[in-house]
Amino acid sequence: MAIKRRIIIGYQDTPQGRDALALGEIFAEVLDAHRVAATVPLIATVLPWSKQLMGSSDLEAALRVETAEPFAAVRDQLRELDPETRAIADRSPAAALYELAAEEQAILIVVGSTHRGAIGRVLVGGVGQALLHGAPCAVAVAPRGYAGQNERHLTRIGIAFDGSAEASAALETAIQLAERVHARLLVLTVAEPGQYGFAAATSVLTAAELHDFEREEKQRALDLALDRVPESVPVEGRLLTGSPGPLLAEVSEELDLIVTGSRGYGTLGRTALGSVAGHLVNSAACPVMVLPRAAGTDPLGMAPATLEGRPASSPRPDERAT
Repeated sequence: MAIKRRIIIGYQDTPQGRDALALGEIFAEVLDAHRVAATVPLIATVLPWSKQLMGSSDLEAALRVETAEPFAAVRDQLRELDPETRAIADRSPAAALYELAAEEQAILIVVGSTHRGAIGRVLVGGVGQALLHGAPCAVAVAPRGYAGQNERHLTRIGIAFDGSAEASAALETAIQLAERVHARLLVLTVAEPGQYGFAAATSVLTAAELHDFEREEKQRALDLALDRVPESVPVEGRLLTGSPGPLLAEVSEELDLIVTGSRGYGTLGRTALGSVAGHLVNSAACPVMVLPRAAGTDPLGMAPATLEGRPASSPRPDERAT
């Protein structure tokens, strides 16, 4: 019996729901690996109905009637991926998606941006914010208007890398995605300048020295990250200076996807927004994927298909030779 891996797409019959569906379709196609496990998109619509209003059988019948038409259209649109659909009654859509992701052992939840955001930009609403503060798997957010874009592909993938364990897991995931779709990889590291007020000349000199040290440390982290990218993946490293969130959001205009880890504290195995990820999911110009803490080297289950003959995080040949 074939193993099924789940991608849950949070869907409503709205422009934002269609954005999530468009991004979820891309991920389902990219992550599908029939030799090992079929990646099955599960389209989930959560209606804010009280479960106490009617009996369970009547509630299920009402949910089927309410979602019959939109679900038929969705199944037709994604018919080559053989999607499944699920209608859920719950006052808290985020809680319902949490529970569904845990029950199905999902590898990814995909949601759209709020209708209040700018066209072409990510801006998570209340459900997305809640998911990003504790989901049991990776969460991807589509920019507003994503479904209407003429070209939706993953040819240039960015990774926000700061040398932390969470960033290392995100780097490995970005490498695997780039290998799967033959994309270019852009590794982004940001050196943050210190904030200094009035100071003596010696203090200013010390501040300048600290700034140089910060750049040197981040350059070393970037070099190590680039060494981990196999030669089969075209890669570019970029060291930026300034506030990480706004800088990465600006660079996202060049990308089709940006991958980031959760902050370095919080519940293991859950997503947790830090300042950088928080800024990205509220201003990026491309889809954003946030990985849970302690995600390991293969949170999307791509290793069997993409890393044949290469262990995860293997260095480039020049590093192996040293």
